[in-house]
Amino acid sequence: MTRRALVKWLHWSTFGLILYFFVVEPESVPSDPAAGLDLHTGMVLVAVGLVWILMYLAKGLTGHPGPKLPGWAKTFDPIGHKALQIGVPVGIVSGALAGLAAPFVIHAFGSVPINQGFGGKGFHNFAQEVNELLFDGLILLIGLHIAFHLWRHFWLKDNALRVVAPRIPHIHL
Repeated sequence: MTRRALVKWLHWSTFGLILYFFVVEPESVPSDPAAGLDLHTGMVLVAVGLVWILMYLAKGLTGHPGPKLPGWAKTFDPIGHKALQIGVPVGIVSGALAGLAAPFVIHAFGSVPINQGFGGKGFHNFAQEVNELLFDGLILLIGLHIAFHLWRHFWLKDNALRVVAPRIPHIHL
């Protein structure tokens, strides 16, 4: 698999996983908060985030600002991508810490406890608040990222969406 193909897979799997965590909340099941957590999805997000950050640390950003971008956009593009490359793992770590600090037991794969449920409610609530603030910031960054690349594709007509889109929809882009 080429690096570009891997980046496409990572791009869309990260988007889908973060969208899942945006829609599903632990508060969905008030009687058993641990039931609202989908640990399997969290572990997949950890794996995807780990690949992202390792690729970034090993080789830096995958792409470069396009030649049609104005000066401000050439400055914004790498800053936005770096913020996402760092923001996703930081969000994952904060979510993991919130889970480890939970005052209830969370089971991986339905049977293996990943925490002992000894966490205090105060620390757990604090960890959850930090995670939610980081997640909200990540959602804002993702929204700006999407808007920026839609602007590039449709306003500047530089085919920015073709870089991350699978080959099948290329005829429509």
